Amino acid sequence: MPVAISHSVVQFFSLPLNESQVEIWASEQKSRLAGPPTFGLLFCSPDSVDEAKEVMEIVRIYGHVPVIIGCSASGLIAESREIENEGGFCIALYHFPETCAHVLHLPESRFVECDEGGLGEATRTLADRVNAWMLFASSESLVNDGWLSHWDIATGGKPTVGGFAGGSAEASSALFMNGRVETEGAVALALEGEVTIDPVLSQGCRPVGSPWTITQAEHNVIHQVGNRPILEVLRDTLEGMSQHEQQQARGNIFIGLVMDEYKSSFGTGDFLVRNLAAIDPNTGSVAIATPTRTGQNLQFQIRDANAASIDFEELLKQRLEALSDSVIYGACLCDCIGRGASLFGIPDHDASVVQDLLPGLPLGGLFCNGEFAPVKGRTLLHGYAASLGLFVAKA
Repeated sequence: MPVAISHSVVQFFSLPLNESQVEIWASEQKSRLAGPPTFGLLFCSPDSVDEAKEVMEIVRIYGHVPVIIGCSASGLIAESREIENEGGFCIALYHFPETCAHVLHLPESRFVECDEGGLGEATRTLADRVNAWMLFASSESLVNDGWLSHWDIATGGKPTVGGFAGGSAEASSALFMNGRVETEGAVALALEGEVTIDPVLSQGCRPVGSPWTITQAEHNVIHQVGNRPILEVLRDTLEGMSQHEQQQARGNIFIGLVMDEYKSSFGTGDFLVRNLAAIDPNTGSVAIATPTRTGQNLQFQIRDANAASIDFEELLKQRLEALSDSVIYGACLCDCIGRGASLFGIPDHDASVVQDLLPGLPLGGLFCNGEFAPVKGRTLLHGYAASLGLFVAKA
């Protein structure tokens, strides 16, 4: 598995912003990269948004970067560091051989229409030509994931990684594209040519109890599983756990919808994990953020640091084995704000996993308010997940 280290560079700049430092760095990368930049990514803390336009201008002029996208984020990732409590910018530049990048701003209206007059029209000239997409969206204007199925239709089901941008109590999230700062919709980048994106998704939860079949549901409200109120089944599941597991489950219990109904048994990674959005103790019903149907299988999940660590490492190892004959040119990690030091108890966990398995490969990324990654050919919104996009030579 050849790793082309000279095809990407990543740098974190702390506040206050030193424009001269950014100019010098951007100029130097022209000689460090194996060729001219194909595109750049820019992520910044919410308190740095006002300076994002200037940073983009510096990078594009002094680094000769043709296109750049990004967003504000609750935390930043640069090399082996996860910067969770410090303001600043993460800039990543990539040179991909025989590849060009296209960028789009997709206003909220495109997602409201969602049909041929919306997303389909916006992506029509690119859908058949490109290999994969990166997508960063405003959680304030796109409040659910119902549009993702339309996104897959509009893009021809090409792999998509990314996530929801992060804001603060004082300011909403921001999206960046070619010197512009947008506050609604999404920005997207598509790769055309010899490089594509190979996604790795780790959801950070492990199943507990037994699988159950939904026997009564209405849209996103689950009334019964196994002909019993789901809340009653959840209580029985919790009572059947060890005292240690019960402590782990406090505030960390989720529902996992089975993704492959043809499997006879399920383990970590087989589920689309969702929060318990609402509980009705009178009816014993539970609401989640995704529509369900009668006959669908589910299993309760616990968010567990040890399981999350093992899952991410094992999934990345498996993916790298499958890519043993491919060249890897770079990577971008979209991590959930529920991971990081608050979950693992130590800083830099997920970034360190990537660096350990891909030593020397520059890693850029951000902490998202919800992560995009494909499962079984469908782009889905995930929570508490690590969505890693590996930039690899197209097979």
